[in-house]
Amino acid sequence: MSILPYLETFSAVVESGSFTAAAEILDKSRPVVSKQVSLLEQHLGVQLLQRTTRRLHLTQAGEVFASYAHRIMSDLREAEQSVSPLQSEPQGRLRILAPESLAISLLPEVLQRFQQRFPKIELDIHISGRLVNLVEEGIDVALRIGELEDSSLVARLLMPCGLHACASPEYLKKHGKPKHPGELETHNCLIYSQLPNPDNWLFRDDLGKNISIKVNGNLHSDMGNILMNAAQNGNGIFIGPTFMIASALKEGRLETILDQYTPMTRGLYAVYPYSKLVSVKVRAFVDFIAESWSN
Repeated sequence: MSILPYLETFSAVVESGSFTAAAEILDKSRPVVSKQVSLLEQHLGVQLLQRTTRRLHLTQAGEVFASYAHRIMSDLREAEQSVSPLQSEPQGRLRILAPESLAISLLPEVLQRFQQRFPKIELDIHISGRLVNLVEEGIDVALRIGELEDSSLVARLLMPCGLHACASPEYLKKHGKPKHPGELETHNCLIYSQLPNPDNWLFRDDLGKNISIKVNGNLHSDMGNILMNAAQNGNGIFIGPTFMIASALKEGRLETILDQYTPMTRGLYAVYPYSKLVSVKVRAFVDFIAESWSN
């Protein structure tokens, strides 16, 4: 049998999280969706989904098969777009992954203008600082700070992005202003927990030598906004990207420290899976934000 229709159904179930939601997306009845997944499992000879009364769970075999299914369906949609009149008008769901620091600063305004320009694109925004597998999690575009390590992805620089150690004037007046990164060991540091090594802060001196400092603090969070608010309230020192702290610096709520040892200047990138044919919606989004943030 041809499993392509069942592959589409299975992918829709995985992406939407339920048979009911998949049925709505595919314009099919729920029993038909359930039956097609069962037929696919029978054809493959493995169970792909564990069904409970509350939710669905991928089996180990299901996780492996889902990654291939997503890739196949993505390639098929790209192939259709390449010869379709829709190629001239971007549309469809666009899943975007962005860090919280961007979501509370530059992203809302640019997304609003993007939707005004491309009203047929449905945005699905996910906020996280984790480095996720874009293909496995069905992400079309991720916005990331830092160098690209995965060679299977394409990265386009959107703008330079510095990282700055900073604290409130009140904190620095009370505890003193560090003159060397090593002095951070005696300060209360506010730690962003989604980094691979969150309590190791990296700096670089004027000779290009890297300095790694083990820091400690009474606040860890995977939300940068919580850390920035704590710093503004005089609770400690934290490291944040330029676009996140710009307003607080301008208004005097934060001051940068250790400027001569500033954490390495990085970049803000749009990252997406490599493909010979980049989908129109992805290209439209990346081009739009690159132009918007070019200054």
